[in-house]
Amino acid sequence: MKPPRSAVSGLIALLSFAAATPTFAQPSLVKSTPAAQSTVSNVKALTLTFSSAIDGPSSGAAIVMTSMPGMANHAPMTVTGFKTSLGTDGKTLTLTLPRALPAGTYTLSWHAVTSDRQRQEGKYDFAVR
Repeated sequence: MKPPRSAVSGLIALLSFAAATPTFAQPSLVKSTPAAQSTVSNVKALTLTFSSAIDGPSSGAAIVMTSMPGMANHAPMTVTGFKTSLGTDGKTLTLTLPRALPAGTYTLSWHAVTSDRQRQEGKYDFAVR
């Protein structure tokens, strides 16, 4: 038995609509400076580049110093005073520090939000000598 013609037409219309609907991709981190697990010096800015454009005011990052040379049992310290800006490409978030980070290990936690409210979070560690 054949399905009614209206059912077939309806299914075709539904599939056409689904194919035409944009897919919303979550932003993913594609590049960072300093890079994850790297050891660097003289860090005055950090950059995060994402796979798609993000909403600057809704996106951001936090920097936490997790250890300091010569100080056993160092409690984590949040780094404050940096300015966050979105690059002209709409994909690069820059954190500009008031002064270079001191020697130690750090965790950078980030969250990126697209204009359609898709949110992605992540974090990575790096060291400063």
